[in-house]
Amino acid sequence: MRIGLHVNSAGRTLDELVAEAAAAKVDAVYVNETVGWDPVLLAGLIGARVPNVQVGTAVTLTYPRHPQALASAALSVQAATDNRFVLGVGPGHKVGIEPRFGISYDKPAAHVRDYLTQLRPMLDDTTGLPGVTRPKLLLSALGPVMLGIADDLADGTLLVWTSAEGVAELVAPRLHDKEIALTALVGVTDDPDAVRAQLAAQFQAGNLPNYQRHLARQGLSSVAETAILGDEKAVAQELRRFADVGVTELVASVVGDRERTLATLS
Repeated sequence: MRIGLHVNSAGRTLDELVAEAAAAKVDAVYVNETVGWDPVLLAGLIGARVPNVQVGTAVTLTYPRHPQALASAALSVQAATDNRFVLGVGPGHKVGIEPRFGISYDKPAAHVRDYLTQLRPMLDDTTGLPGVTRPKLLLSALGPVMLGIADDLADGTLLVWTSAEGVAELVAPRLHDKEIALTALVGVTDDPDAVRAQLAAQFQAGNLPNYQRHLARQGLSSVAETAILGDEKAVAQELRRFADVGVTELVASVVGDRERTLATLS
């Protein structure tokens, strides 16, 4: 199982982000779509300055980007990073898409299937880019319909808020020899209960309908319940559990003691 690091780009300079990526000593660095930076461009800028590390988006939004425009950007980043780019895409959430972009969020699964059907062959077309290969394409998917689309049209899925049991029971059986990348809150701490309580108060992502359904399918009520917390030994054991159930890449969003957590991850 590869280990990646989720880098929060909001309000930060490129030099800060590059320094964090270079110091992390992980296999991959991922950025997501937030205010400010364009995630595809930012991944390329980081990858061009930090050698020997995979860079990717987890995720960039499909609704506001034409497939051809996204394919061109992704292939350009793939060229700039010596084929080290992973394109993670997803439809986002109704509450974020409609007010921000003025685009209807109606039938997101149908939108995603149509989008990937167009995007996939465009990523294969590397005309004019010598030495460039198609970037890996991952789809943010949680429910059975979206996981089916990931199995049909992508190289795998990008998960969030998923326990090891959830991966084993809900995700792995629906994918066939595909990548399972999981973004998880990871923290080395001597007081996991206190950190988990802080996370439960801090993270309101579980209020979004897509995430509520995914948590409910796992018998969970809070995203904090999916966090990987404990001392070095406990965190390492939990990471091995995820590898055992089929996770091919765990992307850590660091909480708790950052220095100890990064040391354990590396």
